[in-house]
Amino acid sequence: MNSKTIAKILVKRPKAVILVFTVITVIIGLQIQNVYMVSELSGYLPRDHPSIQLWEEIDKEFQIASTIVIYVEADDIRDPYVLKEMDRVSGKVNKYDLDRGEKDGIVSVTSIASLIKDENAKPYAIGGLGGTGKFEIPEDRNLISRYVARELIQATEGVLFINTYKIAIIILQLSNEADYNIILDDVQAAIEKEVRYSDMMITGLVAMQQAIQKESMENIRIIFPIALIFISIVIFFFNRTLKGVIIILLPLGYALALTFGLFGIIMPELTLLSIAIVALLVGLGVDYSIHLLNRFSEEQTLDDKIEAVEKTLKFTGKAVFLSTITTTIGFGSLMVSSMPPVVTFGLGCVIGIIFCFISATILVPCLAMVLKFKKNGRAHNWKAVANIIISNKKRFALISCFFAVISLIVLPGIRTDVNYFEMAPKGLPEIDKYFEYSENFGGGTSYNMLLIETDSQGLTYPETIEAIYTMEEEIRALGATVVSIADGLKEVSDILERSIILEKIAEFASVEEIIFDRIAREGLVNDDYSKTVIIITFKVGMGVEKLKSLVHEINNIVSKTVLPFNGQISKLTGQDALNVEINGILSDQQIRSMITALLLVLAVLILIFSSSLWGFLTLVPVIFVLVWEPGFLVALDIPLSIITISIASIMIGIGIDYGIHLTQRVREEMERGKSKIEATRESIEKTGLSLIEAAFTTIAGISSVYFVDILVIQQFGTVIIVMTISSLVAAVLILPMFYNLRFVK
Repeated sequence: MNSKTIAKILVKRPKAVILVFTVITVIIGLQIQNVYMVSELSGYLPRDHPSIQLWEEIDKEFQIASTIVIYVEADDIRDPYVLKEMDRVSGKVNKYDLDRGEKDGIVSVTSIASLIKDENAKPYAIGGLGGTGKFEIPEDRNLISRYVARELIQATEGVLFINTYKIAIIILQLSNEADYNIILDDVQAAIEKEVRYSDMMITGLVAMQQAIQKESMENIRIIFPIALIFISIVIFFFNRTLKGVIIILLPLGYALALTFGLFGIIMPELTLLSIAIVALLVGLGVDYSIHLLNRFSEEQTLDDKIEAVEKTLKFTGKAVFLSTITTTIGFGSLMVSSMPPVVTFGLGCVIGIIFCFISATILVPCLAMVLKFKKNGRAHNWKAVANIIISNKKRFALISCFFAVISLIVLPGIRTDVNYFEMAPKGLPEIDKYFEYSENFGGGTSYNMLLIETDSQGLTYPETIEAIYTMEEEIRALGATVVSIADGLKEVSDILERSIILEKIAEFASVEEIIFDRIAREGLVNDDYSKTVIIITFKVGMGVEKLKSLVHEINNIVSKTVLPFNGQISKLTGQDALNVEINGILSDQQIRSMITALLLVLAVLILIFSSSLWGFLTLVPVIFVLVWEPGFLVALDIPLSIITISIASIMIGIGIDYGIHLTQRVREEMERGKSKIEATRESIEKTGLSLIEAAFTTIAGISSVYFVDILVIQQFGTVIIVMTISSLVAAVLILPMFYNLRFVK
């Protein structure tokens, strides 16, 4: 179907076309309700990555269960009123105490209150070691104090309460099938209803992740209307008519509904990067409508509307189509990443940009016909600007080269940083309390593990325990917190004997062990005493470079440790170790996707323009902008992260649009018989305003991310805005010099 046939349909049946397209959009768009957000950092590594496989092996062997933590603060947690509150909250949530999580999703509840009830339920014994025989919290404070002083409860100091008796926690162990959102809502409702004598707050990794997911979905809802308001202001400024705002924005609304509706069908699981998808599509999606509407306005002098639409689609439509292909390639290059969320982000942008093109191509001419659009207040002073650019093209090229050299000089100064907590919205109480919880109970905001494997019964021998303990002491000397069975065994006797080990190690194999905010359901030792884990945490707020150094040193200590009975020790795995792994591949990921995008875009440009020379020239401004990127990152003090890693590929897709529209118009004017200089001047004069309008709408859309209180998302927006401006400047100021080279024909 050629452009004339399409133009006839759009001009003669605009309302019918809009109606059909609306019905299709509504059907697909309704699937948005299936979309949900995830925030696991481990998802940024492929499932076959050694660290992920090791973690899954540990999880399978020791059944590491998720938990919800209730953080309790009171003047004295031994107060019977406080303990009864803890017990009531636990009972409200764990409605079916013996179902092991099958009905309510909660396998068990552990707290100092539950332990005191257990002690009180013991029958009275001579010597006072029993209780009253009643499974309840006693009223007698002295009796409670005696229970707390007993060995069983004192062993949980630092795990369920701290020695000031002002802070305690309730650990809710969750089943694998638990619905976290329902349980969190139930816990919050129980706290609001039952708590009077203490302060309780939900925290822990599960609560934090669910809060981040919920807040992220809210952020998407916030970004969209704000971006629309900003873009509407820009569009109205340039068009001076509300009709122009409607015609440019409406296709974007259709495109977003189609994009996230399709996601709801094929891939409903989104990540924090998905927030950036909305901002990018809102910023970029209107560009296509702007270019098409401006060209249609330019052709309005023609009496034949079909001819006007045909010329719009044939010339500007071709440039928009080429922009769509190259932008799609830029985003699509992210799909070569080994990080699944980056792949999803790339796919989302690809789908979104394609829908933006389809929506703009179909709806802009139809809406222009229905609304009888005429543009008002178009500026006519671009001739002077074009003359300045043509007259100073060599100077502009020289300045561009100067900044490129400076940027390459500062290239080694780029930082890479993966910090899970910087990806989270600021001010979430679950996160603030998580830091406090980790300082009092865990020593770090996340935990890491070493897997130890020996021959059967290998862990029951003194020499094995001694070797493990010696290794632990070396790790502790680095400033890390270390917990393992070796610590408990050494406490029993400094001179280890196998009979003592056999007696005590059975406890580690049969009793569930609380590991910060997780629970090892099968204990810390397997059935034949051949496998165990060492839990390692680091201080709160440690930078990625320090973490990298610590992980390296720990792995070095591990590699030098020799265990008897064919003992093997894994490399460190866990949240911090994954941070380091991801941090290590960021630069490689950016370079790989950037080179892929550049080569594919160049191939498409050569194919569309039927000229290697014109294809390469159009790519020149983008190359300059990519060379400038290191300078921007260093100057703005923005590290390369799992969010900003995508910027280079994104800018290839965004930045190439400006060069494409200029090149297409220059070639069009040259085909009409104009000289290269005149063709260049005419192109800048006629397309300059559209390019600036497109750039400003992109910036307006991206600016909405500043209303999301997530540092890395704001940094992402800042770099995109700076590089969008640079792409526009590079295309308008650098390309004219290359257009006028002797060998360009």
